Amino acid sequence: MVGPGVQTTIALAGRVAIVTGARRGIGYDEALALGRAGATVVVVTHTQLDAAERVAAEVEAVGGTASAALADVTRADDVQRLVETTLRRHGTVDILVNNAGMTDPAHQRGRLVDLSEESWDRMLAGHLKSTFLCIKYAAPVMMAHGWGRIVNTASIHGRVGGREGMGHYGAAKAGIIALTRTAARELGPYGITCNAIAPGFIATEQLLGGAAAGTIASYTRQNPLGRLGTPQEIANLVLFLASEGASYINGAVVDCSGGRVEYSLGGATAEHGA
Repeated sequence: MVGPGVQTTIALAGRVAIVTGARRGIGYDEALALGRAGATVVVVTHTQLDAAERVAAEVEAVGGTASAALADVTRADDVQRLVETTLRRHGTVDILVNNAGMTDPAHQRGRLVDLSEESWDRMLAGHLKSTFLCIKYAAPVMMAHGWGRIVNTASIHGRVGGREGMGHYGAAKAGIIALTRTAARELGPYGITCNAIAPGFIATEQLLGGAAAGTIASYTRQNPLGRLGTPQEIANLVLFLASEGASYINGAVVDCSGGRVEYSLGGATAEHGA
C-alpha cells in the first residue's frame, strides 16, 4: 500500500516552467519531460528562434503547452523581458530550469596563466551570471504566490575543479553551487526550493561531436557504470526536483555522474564530470 503523500506520478498541470538553453541537448529533453508531465514550458534559446519553436511544438505534441522565446540570459534587460513576456503569455512562473551555458573552443582554452581575460569573462557570464540573472528576475514572481522550484545546472567540475584548460569552467560551476545554497536560504521562507544538479559526462550531440573516439572510450571505461549518461536521465532528475515530491529538498547538489567522481591532482587518470 502506498502511504498518503507519497508521489507515484509526477503531474505538473497548471505549472509554468522556463527552461533556458532548451533548443538542443539536455535542455531539449528537460523541456520535453516537463511537457509530458503537463507543464506549460517556455523554450528559451539565445539563437535560432525557429529551432526553439520546433521544440515548443514537440512539447505540445507530448501533452504540454509551450512557447518559444529568444533571450541572451547574460543580459539583464533580456532576462527581465523574458520574465515579463512569460507573465503576459502564461500568467506566472512556477519553475525555473537554468540550463543555458557555453564552452570555449579547444584552441581558446589554457592554463590559468595562459587563459585570456575575455575567455574568463565569457565563461563566468555564460554560466554563473546567467543563473544569477534568471533567479533575480523570476524568483519575485514565485515569492508573490508562495511556491516555486529552481533547478540550476552545476557540474562535477564545480566540486573538484576543472581539468587542465578548463579552470574557468570549474570556477563558474563552483559559483553556481554556492549561489544555489544562498538562494535556498533566502527563498525557502517563501515556499521556493533551489537545488542544483551536477552531471558527469553526458552523451549530448556536443560531446559526441566534439570528442575523439578514444576520449569517449576513456570516459566510458573509467565510469563505474561503464557508459555515458543520457540527456533523458538528467531530465528525469530535473523533473523530480521540479515536482511536489521534492518539496523538502532544498539547497542540495545532486550528482548524476554514474559514480565517476574521484579526482587526483597529480594522477594521470583524474576523474571528472562534465
